Amino acid sequence: MKSWINHIKVDEHYTSHLYMQIYQQIKEIILSKELKNNERLPAVRKLATSLHVNTVTVVKAYDLLERDGLVIKRIGSGTYVNYDAEELIGAVPMDDEWEQSQIRQLNQLSERNITVTSDTINFASANPSPDLFPVEDFKKALLEVLERDHGFAFGYQDSRGYGPLRNRVAELAKKNGIHTTSEDIQIISGAQQGIDLVAKGLLQPGDNVLIERPSYSGAMAAFYSRGARLRDIGMEKDGINLTSLEKAIKETRPKLVYLMPNFQNPTGISYTPEKMKKIIELSETYDFMVLEDDYVNELAFFGEPSHSIKSFDTHQRVIYIKSFSKMFMPGLRLGYIIVPKKIFNALVLAKQATDISTSGLLQRALERYFYHGMWERNIKQLTEEYYKRFCHMKSIMEKELPYGVTCLLPRGGLNFWLKLPDGMEASELYSRALDKNIVFAPGSLFYLNHPVRERLRISIAAVNEKQIETGMHEMIRLIEQFNSSGNIKPINRGQLEPIL
Repeated sequence: MKSWINHIKVDEHYTSHLYMQIYQQIKEIILSKELKNNERLPAVRKLATSLHVNTVTVVKAYDLLERDGLVIKRIGSGTYVNYDAEELIGAVPMDDEWEQSQIRQLNQLSERNITVTSDTINFASANPSPDLFPVEDFKKALLEVLERDHGFAFGYQDSRGYGPLRNRVAELAKKNGIHTTSEDIQIISGAQQGIDLVAKGLLQPGDNVLIERPSYSGAMAAFYSRGARLRDIGMEKDGINLTSLEKAIKETRPKLVYLMPNFQNPTGISYTPEKMKKIIELSETYDFMVLEDDYVNELAFFGEPSHSIKSFDTHQRVIYIKSFSKMFMPGLRLGYIIVPKKIFNALVLAKQATDISTSGLLQRALERYFYHGMWERNIKQLTEEYYKRFCHMKSIMEKELPYGVTCLLPRGGLNFWLKLPDGMEASELYSRALDKNIVFAPGSLFYLNHPVRERLRISIAAVNEKQIETGMHEMIRLIEQFNSSGNIKPINRGQLEPIL
């Protein structure tokens, strides 16, 4: 393995995705002249083994390098550096403001060599803490598969996914108001892969994609990797601004609109059924597809269970993605897509080209997990635990939110979206909080361009009630310390803004 590879470091605890970390470091190595034009990069599997990551992660990093014109992929041969670093060093422009913002943020977080330990109060992670993982139940399901299927459990599955699991998933979707069959379902290795498959199967360079503002940075990266043009649309308390959306649709004629309609990441906003139905009407009128990323619809703490846009889809316009990571065990990387028939084959081909199929052993074990009713029991326990955390966070904010701070109060989900007093950037608070072993997600990670630098996301996924108490009191103290320093003169007391 070449020496430059040994300098690449990845950390799954960073708020930036592993493939973005790899992409940026290799890009910097090329620009620093350590790699020459036509030099071959390591094979995907070899680099993945060296970095202890999934091969899909390396593929995504190489895709971004190819998009930037830094490498070229030669079928049957490998991936090669494709430009003269000596001529372009220091002169290569970024493709867009979003990429610059993401890289600046990654560099900022990396400078401190952040490591999340068991003592870290981790408000940044949107994945459940390990103590919530149903390890014993899944162990039973796994052992049942090994005892029943023996070596067959380790073979490749149909690229669409293990048939019995797809049947279970169809039943689960119907409980959420989505009428579908196993023939419309594609099993995937997590929501991020699902987004990437849609980008590969549907988008061509120059296609327009509309997203929410703010939105999920992993989706932006997937769309950019296909050469798409992105435009973001502002949010209201009941979902995306429909007037702005329709105006952008008329101007750009998008191929795809990407939405997270339930407890949106990062804002926690949920769409009303009326707004969902209107989006379906627009998709039919202006001929575009909707990619619905169902984040954590299970965590509806007040009122009726959440609707989905897909449940109103009578025109086969909605591609529905659901991951089990946020409500199960994120390391398993399992999820599914419900795909309209007219594009199903394109997504199957994209799946085959990406990783052939998702782990057969894990698919079979998850099917047994569903069969024995373990999923329903786990969801009930998780919902109860997250509700306790949600209420504790809400109580602290209601009583102690500092002057000048506002927070959207969602009706469920995992995230609280805060705005700091004018003049205090989230990056500055991040640095101060890090000294106290507290981390959160700066809001600039979620903007396509022109980020609101006073915004930050606090998640309750990976912290217990004691950590919420300790961490929030310390962050409140840091904000008040900033206020009293004379940097700002807040007028209003902190406010919780209910989301309709």
